[in-house]
Amino acid sequence: MYSDSRRGVLKKCIAAGSLGLSSGCLGTLGGSGDTVQFGAVLPLSGALAPLGQHGKRMVEQAASDVNAAGGIGGNDVEVTILDTEANAETAVEQYGTLVDRGVIGFVGGLVSDASLALAPEAASDEIMEVSPASTAPQLSTAGQANGRKFFGRTVPSDGTQALVMAKVVDDSLYIDADSVALLSLDNSFGAGLAEAQREALDAEVVADVRYDPSSESFDDTLAEVFQNDPDAVSFTSVSGQERGILDAYSQSEYDVPWVLSAGMFGGDLPSYFEGFYSASLSSARTQAYFELVRRLPDIDQPRAYSVNAYDALFLMACAAEQAGEASGPAIAETIQSVSGGSGHTVSVGDFGRVRSLTDAGRSVNYQGASGGVDLTADLEPLSSYLIEQVNNGSVESLELLQRQFFESGGNQ
Repeated sequence: MYSDSRRGVLKKCIAAGSLGLSSGCLGTLGGSGDTVQFGAVLPLSGALAPLGQHGKRMVEQAASDVNAAGGIGGNDVEVTILDTEANAETAVEQYGTLVDRGVIGFVGGLVSDASLALAPEAASDEIMEVSPASTAPQLSTAGQANGRKFFGRTVPSDGTQALVMAKVVDDSLYIDADSVALLSLDNSFGAGLAEAQREALDAEVVADVRYDPSSESFDDTLAEVFQNDPDAVSFTSVSGQERGILDAYSQSEYDVPWVLSAGMFGGDLPSYFEGFYSASLSSARTQAYFELVRRLPDIDQPRAYSVNAYDALFLMACAAEQAGEASGPAIAETIQSVSGGSGHTVSVGDFGRVRSLTDAGRSVNYQGASGGVDLTADLEPLSSYLIEQVNNGSVESLELLQRQFFESGGNQ
């Protein structure tokens, strides 16, 4: 899958210190004219292509913004973006191409299965991986090697999303259910979020069902979901893989409240979404968000998680610049500090300011298009969530749950 010789060279370079950029072992910055190689592995075809294609544009824009400011340490950034087809095996194969290109970091994967497969490979090679959308709780501890963590993400863990979905099911302000059925995609994302919900829910879990979005019929799946008459359904899926089973539900005789995982309240909503709840990532539509959208006139409405892809690459570039070294280990050690703290605020397109602050010996605090992206020690944000509901065909925001709610374990 990869070039063994390339991997060996990487390890030797890491062990020996830093060599030149052109060798693929990227060292101390000095404006040598060599390019700094990054990558991205995203689903550019298949059911998740709309998300992946928007993510691709965001990564390209981040690289363009870095280069417009003179690049990292005076060296231009080059990005290789490859199609994973939303498949973990394909993602690992494409990662091998990035290794051969000499990348120091990459954006991806999008789906959690891909990131879980990639994280140990990237850690072994000491290449930084930042996912814009993988939320599986298992990733909180993934990608560790030699005292560093080489996996990070600009989207929060499903451990936080589970608390929000459980609140909707349990709270008397919302569904106030005594029993609930869990219905989830049959992959690590679905399994991880289902397990996290089990731990967070007060309601009795009377069914825990997985589904394949490519199935020709969902009758048996829905029968299993409703066999014990749950008061509610908690549904874990992603945009592009949810409509088949939801369409089947809408034509059935079942009728209970649903709460959906994040990312499925976009676009034109079908009439049967009326009354559905969602645990939605709070997109505060900050000035940084609008600035990024302004730079991308070909995108009217960014797809879910796409702006997180911009933040992923921009954060890695900031970390390399602040560290004064374009290498995976340098990014791994520095990315948390540039994502938050008391440094000078920088945002979308501000790489020139990052460089000038770095030259002056000042620290930076990146405020992203997706929000504050202040990374924890696990290199993941504790982002705010909105409880939303479809009311009269429109999405209505009901409650904003912020960092303090998650730090308290959902008890505030």
